[in-house]
Amino acid sequence: MNDFRRVLIHPGFHKTGTSTTQHFLWRNKSRIESRAHLFMLRHLKPVASLALRFSKTGNPLVLLDMSEALDQIFADVPEDGRDILISCEGLSGHLPGWPGVADYSAAPVILSYLVGFLSNRFATDDVRVTLTTRDPVHWLWSAYRHHLRGHRMVLDWPAFQAQFSAAADFAPIVAAMASDLRRAPTLLPLEQAQTHPQGPGGALLASFDWPDPLDGWETVAPGNLGPDDDLWPEFLRLNRSDLTDDALKAEKDRLSKQAGLAGWTRG
Repeated sequence: MNDFRRVLIHPGFHKTGTSTTQHFLWRNKSRIESRAHLFMLRHLKPVASLALRFSKTGNPLVLLDMSEALDQIFADVPEDGRDILISCEGLSGHLPGWPGVADYSAAPVILSYLVGFLSNRFATDDVRVTLTTRDPVHWLWSAYRHHLRGHRMVLDWPAFQAQFSAAADFAPIVAAMASDLRRAPTLLPLEQAQTHPQGPGGALLASFDWPDPLDGWETVAPGNLGPDDDLWPEFLRLNRSDLTDDALKAEKDRLSKQAGLAGWTRG
């Protein structure tokens, strides 16, 4: 192997099979780490938190804080020839529809900064980005249900669709990233990734040209599914109720646990 390696980044987008992908990576961590240092949200929380803040505020000073956080996270990575593999949709900022976040317009700025930092930190020009995407209609519907669960959103589906439909068009964001980065991102549609024998996780590794066969790797079932057709209207009703925030969270947690939302099973 070369003394220093490729940097492989999967920064989302949200609701494109990212949870299933990351569960696959984690369940196969020992195999992954034979050729790459793996970083996900559990490792990148300070950086992801700053990316979320930037997506709400657009304050460039937040990016300066990000540099310090990145320095700490990657300070002790040995120069052993392995790739750096990053998968964390929080690096794209908030999911559009979050209060104060209309779209992914912050994502190209965040990613450009991140790629520049990692290229310098690891002294490599071989920084590759794969963006997972999804059919706009299904993405928007998934985002809507996610927000019903995640915070006190009171919009019904037609109102959410009218307000945030432009956010489901990833093309302008991808074009902005392509113009800012030395290497244009690879696009991996969820509909294509789901056909891979190991699902979206295997498809992500294939997008990064991993030569290793994936036979024998542990598969995982789809995870972090949104509320079903019976549950999401109940979340909307609860969000519009006069429950306190704590009581609202407790009730949505109870219903989610009862329905098995965000649970994982082996494939």
